[in-house]
Amino acid sequence: MYTSLFLDLDNTLLDFTKAEAVAVRRVLQKYSLPDDDFAVKTYSNINQSYWERFERGEIPKSDIFEGRFKTLLEHFGEQRNSADISRDYGKNLSEGYFKIDGADEILTYLKNKGYRLYATTNGLSSTQFNRIEHSGLGVYFDRVFVSEDAGHQKPEKEYFDFVIANIPEKDKTKMLIVGDSQSSDILAGINSGIDTCWFNPKGLTAKFESKYEISALCELKNLL
Repeated sequence: MYTSLFLDLDNTLLDFTKAEAVAVRRVLQKYSLPDDDFAVKTYSNINQSYWERFERGEIPKSDIFEGRFKTLLEHFGEQRNSADISRDYGKNLSEGYFKIDGADEILTYLKNKGYRLYATTNGLSSTQFNRIEHSGLGVYFDRVFVSEDAGHQKPEKEYFDFVIANIPEKDKTKMLIVGDSQSSDILAGINSGIDTCWFNPKGLTAKFESKYEISALCELKNLL
C-alpha cells in the first residue's frame, strides 16, 4: 500500500525531551542560573510556547532561539546575555542524540522491507543533521528534510509539497507520515492529504484524527 514513509525525528526516533533537558541544564549551570528540575521544566514550557506560536504563524522562526532565553531570564529575574546562552544551548543540543527505544530495530525492519525512508523534521539544519549523524540513524534514510532547508515547517502544506517535489513517489496514497506531534505531524498530514500514524507512547488524547495510532515503534510492524 505504501512506498514512502515520512518519519519525524524529535520524540519519535530521537529522544528530544532528554536531549533538551541535558542541554538546558548544562547551559544553566554554565551561566550560574537555577538548574533544578523546575528550571528545566520552565524552559521546556517556554520553548514549546514559542514553537507553537511559530507554527501558528504568529512569530518568525528567528524570534524563537534567543527569545525563549530572554523569557526564561525574565522569569528568574536574572540578567545575562541571552544571545550567548542561546548559542551555547544550541551547541549542547546538537550533541544530544539519545534514541527512542526500538528506533534502530524498526528502521532496519522498514529498510529491509523496501520502503523509502525520509526523515521529516522541523528545526535547525545544523542541529538536526549533527544529531542524525552521531546517532547513527543517517544510514537508514534516503533523504533528510529539515524545515530550515525546505523554507516551510510542519504543519504547513508547503513543507510536504517541497518534500514530494524532491522524491520519486508522487502518489500521496502511497505515503505515510509517522510522528508524535498532533500540531505538527498529524495536522501536516491533514493539510497535505497524506495518511498519518500517530506515535503516542504516553496515551494522550488526540486533537486531530489519524489513520493509525501506535504506542511503541515496534507496532509499525503490524501495519507495514
